[in-house]
Amino acid sequence: MQETIGSLKILNFKQRDNFIANHVARRVGVDVQRRINALKIGQKMQDLPEDLWHESFRYYVKEDPNRRGGPNLRIIRLNPEKPSLTVTGYIFNKFVHPYENRYISVREAARLQGFPDSLKFKGTLTSTQLQVGNAVPVPLANAVFRQVAQHAKVVGFKPSQSLTAMSLFSGAGGMDIGADETGLIRTRIAIDSWSDACDTLHGYYNGHCQVIHQNIVDIMNPLEVWQKETNDDSRPDLVFGGPPCQAFSQAGKQKGMNDDRGQMIFEFIRFVNDLKPAFFVMENVANLRGVSNGNLFKEIIKRMESLDYEVTTGVLLAADYGTPQLRQRLFFLGSRRGLNKIQLPYPTHSAIPGIFTKPYITVGEAFTGLPPLPIE
Repeated sequence: MQETIGSLKILNFKQRDNFIANHVARRVGVDVQRRINALKIGQKMQDLPEDLWHESFRYYVKEDPNRRGGPNLRIIRLNPEKPSLTVTGYIFNKFVHPYENRYISVREAARLQGFPDSLKFKGTLTSTQLQVGNAVPVPLANAVFRQVAQHAKVVGFKPSQSLTAMSLFSGAGGMDIGADETGLIRTRIAIDSWSDACDTLHGYYNGHCQVIHQNIVDIMNPLEVWQKETNDDSRPDLVFGGPPCQAFSQAGKQKGMNDDRGQMIFEFIRFVNDLKPAFFVMENVANLRGVSNGNLFKEIIKRMESLDYEVTTGVLLAADYGTPQLRQRLFFLGSRRGLNKIQLPYPTHSAIPGIFTKPYITVGEAFTGLPPLPIE
């Protein structure tokens, strides 16, 4: 039995014998458990008695002469009446369950990302945490791809057919699942260099998409791969992906183009150049716009436009599209010149709902139906 909250599909766990994959949380030591036990809803480390502070936090608040950046350790008990803060691969020692005295589980984080409960993340606990945290929120991706597919229909591009697609940097499939759930896009090839994420995506597609475990840097001829793997001499209608964003993220060291992962954006553009799809979608962290005083952002757009594409860019808030999370992502929507610019999707949710928007989905709604976990 299934209940729908916004765009999230929530299972009734009484029908599944109280079991769900990946509903497991990281164990903690005695000191961390004391902090968790003392936290009230919405409280952070600074709200705790000082004797419970982590040493790095105490140094930052009391002794650090520079006070640059933030403390090394953060912790917050999620408010069930609001969307969560940004989910990353490192919130599993940060986000505390609203009511239970523990960090949130992998499945709970997946709920905050909009993943279906049927998706089983493969690999170790750390790997599954990173797969969830690194993903694009599924409802946000869904809104973007629905906009692309509707635009394609309006401009007369194969109006009666699904758009064929290649996915790059697919990870555990946040963008892939968002595209697939539109019912308007058929992803035929997904490529990633992370074996665990490929195993997860294999489980989702169940043979309906060729999932390739390979670094795209090593693929010299993308069109040849597409035609060989699909047994089709055409080109994909759509190329999409989210190149690794750690090089630009505020949560990382922000090495930018000095980090090899920062170069992956231009690998994405190389694939677009070789495959020449009608449309492309690329996403990254919002902070990308400020790298090198905005010069990198301008260079990316310049290169995309030089390939004869019209490009729309914008930062979208996941909560505005039915995700229970205040996460911002930067999108580049490309359409081949002559097919008109793609407009960004209109929000479907808002903090103050109106005639055309629903209220934000909250943490409490996202966690509905999940069984409690014992504290070991």
